[in-house]
Amino acid sequence: MPLTLQSETLVKCPVCNSDAIYKYGRTKIGKQRFRCLICGRQFSYGTKRRELQEKPICPECGKSMHIYKIEGEAIRFRCAGYPVCKTFIKIQIKKED
Repeated sequence: MPLTLQSETLVKCPVCNSDAIYKYGRTKIGKQRFRCLICGRQFSYGTKRRELQEKPICPECGKSMHIYKIEGEAIRFRCAGYPVCKTFIKIQIKKED
């Protein structure tokens, strides 16, 4: 049986649009978290994912960097060569008006 919220809205995965999801705990602020059984994506209903135009390149080894942590208005990136290369970069997020 597909999951519905209290307002009877059918919850679907934002990536693959599947209704094969289950409850997967709660966020720090108490929102219900879900996980898709088809693609494995974790999400909270009604939130948008921050997309990046391009990921930075590691200044030490030249490999691409991956999102490590989102801290308020900043994103921390870690080198793809971790643990050999332990370079981190912190970039401020521009607010959209």
